[in-house]
Amino acid sequence: MRLSVNVSGNLGDLDKLFDDYTSKAARALTDTVAKASDDMKADVRSTIRGAGLGNLGKALDSAYYPGARASLHPAAEIYVRGKARSAAKWEGVLNAFMDGATIRSGKGWLAIPTKQCPKASRGRYMTPDEVVDRFGPLHSVAKGKSVLLFADLVAGRSGGWRKGTAGRAAQGRMAKPVLVFVLVREANIRKRIDAASFVSRWEGQFTARVAATIDKLGEGA
Repeated sequence: MRLSVNVSGNLGDLDKLFDDYTSKAARALTDTVAKASDDMKADVRSTIRGAGLGNLGKALDSAYYPGARASLHPAAEIYVRGKARSAAKWEGVLNAFMDGATIRSGKGWLAIPTKQCPKASRGRYMTPDEVVDRFGPLHSVAKGKSVLLFADLVAGRSGGWRKGTAGRAAQGRMAKPVLVFVLVREANIRKRIDAASFVSRWEGQFTARVAATIDKLGEGA
């Protein structure tokens, strides 16, 4: 036995109801994913800071699609900011801390700055060439498989370092050797960011948030 029901008449109101519900659902889902993408970015930056990597997380940003428009199929991503060359560099740094890596210099040695190394603009440590240009020649001392580089520096009155001069020496402010770089053939970077765990956690977060939004839409239907 088969039962059938035919509905006739003006279905314009029903079409409008479906259209309104679809628009409302698209807006709600897109807003949910947009908020989740911002939260995901904040979480990954916090995770990187917690791994002792400072502000490295600022190299990352988030985006959601389709942006200002609404969609029933919104999406979000975390990406490395900047132009192609800069983004590739920071992506390489992040990958090293996510997977672990061994870094070797194409010139034979890696110069690792110490905490006492003078700083240049924006708080970055100077390179060996920059230290030589500003403070004079470096002095090397071999130690095992590494080489220690010292610079003759005078402590600044308000912090930082100054170049040794006759005037400062006359004031009793003598230059002293300060360890500024350690030269090594290679450096091993241990894995410090558990990317797989982060992705798994946020896959669950997105699923739960979208499901909660759909439930609310159902309650209001």
